[in-house]
Amino acid sequence: MPYDPSTETDIAAYREACNNWIRTLKALREDNASLINRLAAALKETTRRSFIEEAEEFQLTMLDREESLILLRHEIGEQLDWLNKQPAGVSSPHPYAVLKNDMEGMMQEYERLKVAFLIFIAAEKV
Repeated sequence: MPYDPSTETDIAAYREACNNWIRTLKALREDNASLINRLAAALKETTRRSFIEEAEEFQLTMLDREESLILLRHEIGEQLDWLNKQPAGVSSPHPYAVLKNDMEGMMQEYERLKVAFLIFIAAEKV
């Protein structure tokens, strides 16, 4: 069931959470783009087939992560629009708990991907 804030304080807190999530997603997208660029630079310096194959897997995962970040950003944007308008009789488009869990999961998944990628890149430079 969607969370419908009942007081101005609830609405303000929810709005702030959505704004923070959007800023976090923007930072994750920028960091993801940086990792993709780093991968491209590493690929220019190697001819090892095993590295290239694993790099391709990372690239596909990073591109998939980018799509997920964009989708989650869109859902949070819809929620923020609803919070700003609060149309009578219209429930919120997304449950707060689901968005919160999606954000927490996205941050954890992204950190795991980033750590795995940095280990992979560091191993190539050795």
